[in-house]
Parts: sequence; C-alpha cells; structure tokens
Amino acid sequence: MTRPAAIRAAAAALAALAAVPAPAADDVPLRAMKDELARSVAQLRLEGMERPYFVAYGLDDLDAVAISATLGSLESSRPWRGRRVRVEVRVGDPSLDNGNFVSSTGGPVSMVETDSAPLDDDYRQIRRQLWLATDAQYKKALESLAAKRAALEVRKGAGDLPDFGREPPASTSAAPLPAPRRPELEALARELSAVFRSAPEILRSSVAVTARTVHTRYVNSDGTVFTRASASLDLEIGAEAHAPDGMPISDAIAIRGRTEADLPPREVLLARVREMAARILALRSAPTLERYDGPVLFEGEAGAEVFLRQLAPSLLAVRQPVSDEPRFDAMYGQMLAQLGGASFDDRVGARVLPETLSVTDRPGQDRLGDALLLGGQGIDDDGVVPRETRLVERGVLRALLASRIPTPAARRSTGSRRGPGPVPSNLLVTAERAVAEKELRRELLRLARARGLDHAIVVRRVGAGAAASSLRRLAGRMGVPVDQGSSAMAEVYRIGADGSAQLLRGVELGELGVAAFKEIAAAGDA
Repeated sequence: MTRPAAIRAAAAALAALAAVPAPAADDVPLRAMKDELARSVAQLRLEGMERPYFVAYGLDDLDAVAISATLGSLESSRPWRGRRVRVEVRVGDPSLDNGNFVSSTGGPVSMVETDSAPLDDDYRQIRRQLWLATDAQYKKALESLAAKRAALEVRKGAGDLPDFGREPPASTSAAPLPAPRRPELEALARELSAVFRSAPEILRSSVAVTARTVHTRYVNSDGTVFTRASASLDLEIGAEAHAPDGMPISDAIAIRGRTEADLPPREVLLARVREMAARILALRSAPTLERYDGPVLFEGEAGAEVFLRQLAPSLLAVRQPVSDEPRFDAMYGQMLAQLGGASFDDRVGARVLPETLSVTDRPGQDRLGDALLLGGQGIDDDGVVPRETRLVERGVLRALLASRIPTPAARRSTGSRRGPGPVPSNLLVTAERAVAEKELRRELLRLARARGLDHAIVVRRVGAGAAASSLRRLAGRMGVPVDQGSSAMAEVYRIGADGSAQLLRGVELGELGVAAFKEIAAAGDA
C-alpha cells in the first residue's frame, strides 16, 4: 500500500468509527430493566405460592429493511423498526422447575414471554411492559410446575438430572450499530434483477435483500448484565422456468454477510447472476436421472450444506421434556426421526464419522482463509460466554453443543443458546488425510466401477434454500414447527468414465441417515 492510499484508508476507518453511535451515558431501557428485575426478585409472589428462583429480561431493538426487485424494477422496499421484550421466569429450584415440560393440552410450554415494547426510551412505560409480561409468565410458570409435578408423580420420580444448570454471571457491552443503508441496497437489487431481462425463457425472477441490526440488552437474577450488537444481510436471487416437458426448473443464490461491505464486488455478483441464468437455460434441455444408487461426491459448498442439513442437528444436546401424555415419548421419537434422527446424546464416545475427520465449534473465529464466518457471537441468549468445543475427534464423538438445560451427555452450557435452544456457531470440519480435487474425482470413479457403474454423480450446489432448511431443521429439533421444503438439488452432474460432465435436472437426494456419514470414503483439501 502506498502512503497516500494508507492515509485514505485510515481516514475511511475513522469515518466509519464516527458513524457508530457511542453508548449512552444513561441507558434508560437498561436501567428500567435492572430496577424492575430487582422489584420482581424481592416482591413477586402470589399468596401461598412459590416465588421465582430465576428471572431474566431481554430487550431487543430491531432496525430492518426488506427490499425486492424484478427485471430492474423495485417491487417493494419496507423499512421496519421495532422493540420486543423477552421475560423468562423459573419457579421451583434448579433440580425441578417449570421447564422441560410438554402439556397434552397446550403442547411445549414456552419458557419465554415475548411481547412488543414502546420504541421511546420511556422509563415508566418500559417497566410497566416488563411488569405485565413478568406477571403473565409467573402465573404460567406456577401452572406448569403444578402440572409437571402431577405428571412426575404418576411416573414415580423425576430422575437425578436437574432442570437448569448454574453458570457464573457475565458482563459484556457493545454500542448500537448504524441502521442498514436503504438506498444502496435498493440500487443493488435493481441492478442484479435487471440481468434476467436478457433471458425471456425465465418465467419468474426476483432479487431480495433483507438487512437488519439488533441491539440486545439482557439482565438476569444471577447477576448477568450484557448488551450485544449484531448485524446481518441476506441477499437471495431466485429464478424459475419450465422444461419443454413441463418440469419446473428453479435455482437460487444466497449470499450472507453482516453488512453490504461483506458482499462480493458488484462485477462478481453480476457474473454469478449471469451464470445462474445461463444454467437455468441449460437445465431446460438437460436430461433427467431415473435412479442412481452409488457413490456421490459433494463438492464445495454442497458438502457443507449436506453436513449441516443431515448431521449438525444430531450434535445438539436436546433434552426430551416430561409430558402428562403417556404416548408422548413415542411421538417425540417419531418427530426426531422426521427431523434427521435423534440427538447423539447417547453416542458420546462412539464413532460417528471416519477416523480422518474432526469437527469443532469455534464461536470466536471470524474468518477461514478468505471466507467470512458469521456464526460467532460474544455471549449467548442465556448470558453465557461461548467456548470452543471439540465435538468430534478423529471420528469419535466427544461432546455436544448445549444450553443451560442439562442433558445426560452435556451437564454444562457451551454458550450455544440462540432462541429456544442450542445452535452451532462456526462448525469447522477438518480432514487429516485430505486429498486434492482431482484425486477425489479419481476415487469417485474407482468406487463407481467397483459397483459396476460406468458413471458417477457430482453435486456442486444443493441450492440456496439449504441453509434456511438447515436452520428450520435445527429449530424443529428445539420444538419449533418446521416446513422441510423440497429436497431438489440445484447443480448436479453425471461424470463419465472419461471424466466428461453432463448437467442433470430434477435430481433429488434420497434418504441419507446419519449412519451414512461413517462411510465417507475421502475428503478434499478445500
């Protein structure tokens, strides 16, 4: 870097810092939360009833914009600001409380009361909103604990596993982030969507940009106080067409970052959209695949997507709740089977991957080579500081990702709670004997010949919906209703014995259980 360029870069950095608002000297919402928490801890109790042993308040300030465009024209651009309050109340004690319970009449019992809150930093109004939510959640907690104790009486005991784990108090702070820059994002959506004007065979196309910043305040009765700032930007480009035989053809690109600065340069984005449009046109005349039962190579992002969709949900420590419905245990098992299989809670110490592969959850890492990692956060939704966790070591399961809800295999939190339960941060898979891409192709064809096949299948992209489907699957493991969507893959090739590649359309991935991951034959060096 030349000296003038360095000076310009420094000036730009100073300008960016100046755009970030400094923390207020008197954070009125946080002060209201602390004061209302002190009142709840000291005074909240119905006559003749137990008082709460744990109370937590969260307040999220959201600033978002949702933009969509098609064929160069803006369809919608909606800014949105909001504030939501979250209240968690636990009654009983850590060994047995109102959590981890499913009612036959109401389904999973929500531990968090969520409601909107006034946008103005009005001390009295915020305290009033917290008081109303706390009162409602406290009454629900008492009802749930009574029903849970009755169910356990029928079952003859609760076991020795506590309902809530203890963690030391933590304290972190972060200033709010600037709101998304709407005009720049609108211009980006228009420019990218205009690419499809040159492809009239594509029936529908769209570019959607969703950007938001969230400033979170949190306090709990253990003494934890934190403020957390986060930003996210999702760019999704989708298009649809029909093959001459009527088969629908679709493809999508999803690019994620924290802000617009994390996106690839405009010329790179435009090139990717043009490539997608050309691929859809080629897919219209591409052959289909009737059936294939043989080795498959998942290249690049497809490998990560399949791992996340199929195996990652099993790496979460998810507690089976108590229920007052005798048939619930069987229903719970069926639900987990539909969501990719049960948790590996009873597999710690067993082999779940080839001995050449290891898996680590690394919340503190921001980059991997040139790739930006977006999963990390400084503190989780329980107020626990995340720590690096070695999940699989040389194929053997060593640990699971956990919240403050203990399970037989995870008695302590790994700082992984987001929303209702644990979620991976930056899940890194490493191979000890990694091979180059050409060697992977040769091994693929060798395995195909051993099966009596003259071709093999390579998947380069599962599709932009994979990441969203993965998050839905993870949410389902935590009791949130999910829509699994289509399993069609976006970019699949038939590789001949001579190495030639033929694009295929309409290919779907069949059932792929977690046991199949133990049979991975080779892994690449990328």
